[in-house]
Amino acid sequence: MHQANSTTVSLTSTWFIRPGCESEALAGLRKLAEEVQAQEPGTLIYRVHTPFTADPRLQALPPAAAHSVVFFEEYRDADAFLAHLNGPAFTGFTQTCGALFVSSHGKPYTTVDFLSLQAGFVRPGRTAAPPAPPAPGNGHPSRMFEIIARDQERALTFYGTVFGWTFVRGSHDFAYVHFGSGSGASMGGIGQMDPAVPGEAPGCRFYLTVEHLETAIARALAAGGWRLMDPTEADGYRFAMITDPEGNEIGLLEPFSAA
Repeated sequence: MHQANSTTVSLTSTWFIRPGCESEALAGLRKLAEEVQAQEPGTLIYRVHTPFTADPRLQALPPAAAHSVVFFEEYRDADAFLAHLNGPAFTGFTQTCGALFVSSHGKPYTTVDFLSLQAGFVRPGRTAAPPAPPAPGNGHPSRMFEIIARDQERALTFYGTVFGWTFVRGSHDFAYVHFGSGSGASMGGIGQMDPAVPGEAPGCRFYLTVEHLETAIARALAAGGWRLMDPTEADGYRFAMITDPEGNEIGLLEPFSAA
């Protein structure tokens, strides 16, 4: 049994590899893990994961981002974590490999959850299975939801009370909702309606990832849809909006140059 220790610090963190940079990013992550093991005795566990695809019977709910990387880390104490964060292995990695990951404000975009161990175990002698080729599936997954409220503050109170959500303010006071590592969801948010702005009418909508906004819009127009919002950039990502032939609004998100 793994005894709980009030001083140890565990965390999960999710990063997003830029499309086309997978091989280089994973090579850099393997080197980072080796350097952390060699240089940081206060780092007790340091494991880097990509989405599990070896067995189609096991499906993430909701589906995991194809290019996501999830870290699980445990440190002897908070000082050991800060030593890692500011140490040569991690800072060197961000300098040499940071551009391989989706960024926000010039730094890799990450989500982080700090954890306190309560119970459990680590079985000795465990070896990791070799990576398997990805399982086939539908493309263009939903990566973001958006709620445009008539009264944003009232909506924030409601969703915070019912679901325990906390919010991070972005451009135009949009309130982002970030989800913990392993949830599969990337983000959502609640904004204030503005009838003068296309796409800011009250209601709920979802966003689908597409390789290129302009190409997806052209396909939608050819298939009988309409352009609702031209490609726009905010808080480090690009998005646009279309409608289907019945007028239902659909958000489009570029591969996590958004989020």
